Amino acid sequence: MPKLIKDLRGAEPVDARGTPLGPPATLPAGTELSITVPRLRRPSETIEIFWSEIQTGGQLYRVPRRALDTALAA
Repeated sequence: MPKLIKDLRGAEPVDARGTPLGPPATLPAGTELSITVPRLRRPSETIEIFWSEIQTGGQLYRVPRRALDTALAA
């Protein structure tokens, strides 16, 4: 399982259908995760419209793809 090299801010907890379950969280560096959906496109009010879905500790999160790439980069 990959681990975050840097903190991942803006991780939105979601259920299996992608429905938000609460406010965005920050996942700390060192968190192990699995990428369940590598890339999805969804309407957004920001420039960042590509998202990934990850799972850590039994919880699914939707995260901006750019933020995930940055948090995984060495």
